[in-house]
Order: sequence, then structure tokens, then C-alpha cells
Amino acid sequence: MVVKRAYSVVAQQNDSSPSGVRGTRRSPPERPRATPWRVVVMETLRERGHGLRELLLQDRFEVDVVEDARGALSRLAQELVPEGITPPDLLICNARMLGEPGLALLERWCHAHPWVPVILVSAFTNPRLRARMESLPVHLVLDQSFALEDVRSAALAMTESDVTS
Repeated sequence: MVVKRAYSVVAQQNDSSPSGVRGTRRSPPERPRATPWRVVVMETLRERGHGLRELLLQDRFEVDVVEDARGALSRLAQELVPEGITPPDLLICNARMLGEPGLALLERWCHAHPWVPVILVSAFTNPRLRARMESLPVHLVLDQSFALEDVRSAALAMTESDVTS
């Protein structure tokens, strides 16, 4: 799997659209280099969410798992308010979990926090959902037959320059 920075789209289906670069993101706010990357995983499938958490913990990420759509929407909404909670350094989100209203909220969230890399995943897509996923200003879209290791590799690639500098 090839991971590119700045809005890559990776599709595992032959009928999916090709990869493409859509733009660049602003720099993140300053934070201490020694601080581990804070990752939020929004995933309804407990095994997948906690499996990904375990993989990322091995790579010294701080990981929070949100297992329900209501909690995910609430967290995204709180991070849109200036006095709200601080957004993570990386967001990994299940597109199907959010549904259309949640994807609209995620789009607003991405515009409010353009420096935060977002990996959008869904193991079960259809052409309409896939097109919607690809229309969002996220760094990476993984649909259909992705493995947890694919998500881990993408997270490492997105954080590599900060972790190694």
C-alpha cells in the first residue's frame, strides 16, 4: 500500500476511483516534540477498534477509542467549539459509523482543523458511500478490503516526520 501525504485516496476495489492529491494542509499548532501523537479511533466494531488501539500503542501513540456513533458525533461537535476539547493529532474514523449527518459534521471538522490528518475507513461501502468518502477533505480513504496493518502503516507514515525529528 502506498501512502501519500496531503489528501491521498487509496481504494482497494478495482472499480474505485484512482488515487489523487487534492491540496495541502496548514501547519499544526506548536507542541512539544517529546509529546506522543494523540490518536482518536472512531470505530463501532469493538475488535477492530481495540485491535487498532493495541497496534498504535506499540508505536507509542496515545489512543482513545470511541465505539458509538453518538459519542463520535458529540466529540466532533465539541472539538468545533473554540472552548471545546482539543482535537487529536490524528483522527481515524469509520465512515459508515457516522452516516451522512456525521460525514457532514466531519467535513466541517476537517475545515476547522486542517492540520489534523484524517484517515477515513469503511469495510462495507457502496458506490454512493465511496463517492461521499472521496469528496471529503481527508488525508486517506481506505475502503473495502483494508487490514488493520494498512491503517497502522498509514498512521506511521503521516506522523513519521514528527516522530523522527
